[in-house]
Amino acid sequence: SLKWIISDEPWMEPTKKWLSLFAIRPSWGRTGQQPGQDYLYTSKYGSTNRYLDMQSMKPNNIRLTDMKWEIHESWNGGIDLGFFNDRLTLTIEGYSQTTTDMLMSNFRIPSNAGFTSIPYSNNGKMRNTGWEFHISTNRIITIGKKFWVDMNANFGNNRNELLELDENLLDNLNSVYGFSNNETLQRVQLHNPLGAIYGFRYKGVYTHNYSTFKNMTPEQRAQFLAEGKTAPVAQNANGDVILDGKGDPVRMMFNYTNDATGRNYRFNGGDAIYEDVNNDGQINALDIVYLGSSLPKLTGGFGFNITYGDWRLSTQFTYRFGNKIINKARLNAEAMIGNDNQSQAVNYRWRKEGDVTEIPRAMYGNNSNYNTLISDRFVEDGSYLRMGYAQLNYNIRRKYAQALGVNRISLYVSANNPFVWTKYSGVDPDISSGGYAPATDGNQTPRSRSYTLGITVEF
Repeated sequence: SLKWIISDEPWMEPTKKWLSLFAIRPSWGRTGQQPGQDYLYTSKYGSTNRYLDMQSMKPNNIRLTDMKWEIHESWNGGIDLGFFNDRLTLTIEGYSQTTTDMLMSNFRIPSNAGFTSIPYSNNGKMRNTGWEFHISTNRIITIGKKFWVDMNANFGNNRNELLELDENLLDNLNSVYGFSNNETLQRVQLHNPLGAIYGFRYKGVYTHNYSTFKNMTPEQRAQFLAEGKTAPVAQNANGDVILDGKGDPVRMMFNYTNDATGRNYRFNGGDAIYEDVNNDGQINALDIVYLGSSLPKLTGGFGFNITYGDWRLSTQFTYRFGNKIINKARLNAEAMIGNDNQSQAVNYRWRKEGDVTEIPRAMYGNNSNYNTLISDRFVEDGSYLRMGYAQLNYNIRRKYAQALGVNRISLYVSANNPFVWTKYSGVDPDISSGGYAPATDGNQTPRSRSYTLGITVEF
């Protein structure tokens, strides 16, 4: 790493009055990470069943003679700025880290080798890029000798991208969709960030049964659709109802197969409407679309310190913006398939033909309906602004403290996590993706809120 303090150069002397610091910091690094097991490069043997009444041994592993460290190569560039004797300081950072020879554990191999997997394999390449911006002040606002204000703020963004990976390993990371309620689809693709959310597009609830629409005349059907009413009938890209050979409307199905191996569920009034992306008259894996990213577009925090005489108020906030969360806690609370407690929202569920609502009908049993498939109905904006803490401090004047035989007495009251502003309907929006999977809220325990009243005495 290097640092050049440009502001110390003689030719920068004219700017000293307002530019107290100007420095650039380029850096490069290369580090390695070893596997989590020892002796992978040696052959290990162990005892096994006896052979011809004699003790026998067998190999316990395959020697990994080509095993290498996982390599992390990073580049970083930074600019430090200070203005007016460092009353205002700025830091701008940009970075990029590329990981090669990624250590992928439990790598599967053909079983004719005598083993079904090896502990590690060097496979894959990933890149992380991002930027950060920091700003801080030192008495940026001053009124008289008793009042001043300080502040700090930081902004950041990070993106990851999978550049290379073995095709078979990539297939193993991608889950096979099982056409079940509450099933999260994990999808990892080259040249795409991790934490992507995939599912169906939710379009509301069918207001009428299929039989009601089927028994209408063509004129009645046209008027029915013109009034915005819905029934589980297939429509083409132009919005026209698809008819079968008998002239009857084709009924919307879920995971239909000719050999009856699919779900073959027939939608009816009160069921969830999912967008038929390819207009084939059924909802299946071909209708799954990208619904958003678990990665925030912006993260950071800011805070203020306000001092007036012997009083001091300190605050700190954190925020996250632009990320999506799968709210499975709400999904389970609106499923209505068992005896669990349910959300108040189910009071507004579909009950009879003609009801216009966003909550499907109640049906007991997990496979009795498919109204809680992962869709944008349960994908919510996870942006939030949280006050991390606030503390009000009062220092008793020294002469009064010394009169009591002590050097200093300070009284304070503080609040930790007093509030969070968010549109997210769950108990806590601070949920991040883990590994290759998207961010999912399974009704995690929220952060605690606490208030403290205290006194500090120095002798």
